[in-house]
Amino acid sequence: MKHEHYMDMNRLSDWSVDQINELLDVCLLLKEMEEKGVRLPLLKNVSLAMMFDQQSTRTRVSFETAMEQLGGHAMFLDGKSLHAGTGQETIHETAAIISSMADAVMIRSLSQQVIDEFVAASTVPVISGMSCAEFRSDGFGSQEQHHPTQVIADLITMIERKPKDKQLSDLTFMWLGDGADGFDCVFMDHLSLFPRLGIRVICAAPKKYWPSDEMLAKCRAQAAEDGNGEIICTDDPLQYASETDFFYTGVVNYHKFGVSEEEAFQVFYPKYQINEELMAHAPKTAWVLHYLPGNRNWEMTDAVWDGPQSALLPLGENRLYAQRGILVYILWPLRRNTSPALEHYYQGKVEDLLTPRLHNYDF
Repeated sequence: MKHEHYMDMNRLSDWSVDQINELLDVCLLLKEMEEKGVRLPLLKNVSLAMMFDQQSTRTRVSFETAMEQLGGHAMFLDGKSLHAGTGQETIHETAAIISSMADAVMIRSLSQQVIDEFVAASTVPVISGMSCAEFRSDGFGSQEQHHPTQVIADLITMIERKPKDKQLSDLTFMWLGDGADGFDCVFMDHLSLFPRLGIRVICAAPKKYWPSDEMLAKCRAQAAEDGNGEIICTDDPLQYASETDFFYTGVVNYHKFGVSEEEAFQVFYPKYQINEELMAHAPKTAWVLHYLPGNRNWEMTDAVWDGPQSALLPLGENRLYAQRGILVYILWPLRRNTSPALEHYYQGKVEDLLTPRLHNYDF
């Protein structure tokens, strides 16, 4: 059974606004330390099992690097090399075994249901490295999906680059692209979390690709309880471009799922593309973001991708600081801090057991 004080990072809706703000403070403090050359072994001897059943660059590298820099160890477990899902072992059994050996688990899966089952069976904290649904032929996702660690990196980047006279709750954030339920896991988390922090969220997409009325009602109700951030859907990105602090886009075709190239340019581009025309209407202080990997000259033109208002690469780097903060926030309070006297006692016990074996060796 999982300890009552263990925290998972599965759905950001399970985290309070206070917890999100505390986590962001930890992320930014660890980044400040790193910039000053300070690395503390905050997770010394802590092990993280990392399970992947799909490709990953930023998530894998950032978690492995974060654990090493914090004094711990990360194990990469390719889904193809595990018994889970082969018919030989259930997800429940896999979760029980791995969590009995590792101190925490990070899992990336095509199925949110798999992550939910793993969380339920795990006896240690579990962090979602993304659930990315298998998309239907019409381009809409077939199930719930999330990418909480990416969204924490997004928030770090926004805090660092927001206008100096604004707080998070003063910001306007525009998503361009497919905003329909269950298509883009990152935007789904933007939509559910950002208004709770007071951020105004604008979804700029063809009306067919707006979030459902049910999704919007749910997110607006959550926002009303916390930060009261506004949610607006529009089919005209230029309508709010001059008020936007951060323009964000993602892919409409990911790992060959989603709409075709032909449909993308018939439906989405260039109207819902981050391009020179859009940025000509934006404030000079605005930034463009993309979670990457992306399709150049699809969702964003080269000129903007590589331009002076692009924060794509700094956002990618902030995945590392997001993972470091998440790991420390969740795991540091759970470390076993034993007294020197107890460690000395067991050192003696081990030596008493093993010293007689020295007589069996001829040195």
